[in-house]
Amino acid sequence: MSNNFLLKSSNLDNRIIDGYASVFNVIDSQNDLIERGAFENVSSEKVKLLWQHDIAKPIGIVKTIYEDSYGLKIEAEINNKILCGMEAIELIKQGAVDGLSIGFCAKEFDYNNQGIRIIKKIDLMEVSIVTFPANRSAGITNFKTQNTILLKKSVEKLFLLVQKLTNLK
Repeated sequence: MSNNFLLKSSNLDNRIIDGYASVFNVIDSQNDLIERGAFENVSSEKVKLLWQHDIAKPIGIVKTIYEDSYGLKIEAEINNKILCGMEAIELIKQGAVDGLSIGFCAKEFDYNNQGIRIIKKIDLMEVSIVTFPANRSAGITNFKTQNTILLKKSVEKLFLLVQKLTNLK
């Protein structure tokens, strides 16, 4: 049967976060407003995950990144095998840090009558876990362990297998 699986013990303690790296139509502390569609060509392979916008402190990888109607949604994995990653995990667990922020080059923009930069297209370089995001609506919405994700997927597969076996009777 193609749905057979084997659950083995593992020590995958990397943490997974998800949330919004940017929220549309919010004027941030830099006087920028990002419009929906600005990230339409973003690719997770090209975006780095940093700690506090420090290019010397990459702390993991961006696994998925996409626009929805609210903003730029991400899922990222924090590496717990490096000191900075361990520190980030503990501060997120404690609730001391929960912000997300972006590092980018504005490719297409205008200024409105109030001097606010309206950004239409972005070249996104990095997403950072930060203490104070420029866009106060951006942040981490979920925090989980890799083991929790693997267990949930295994339970789902087991449930489907039991359903199939029950239907064979």
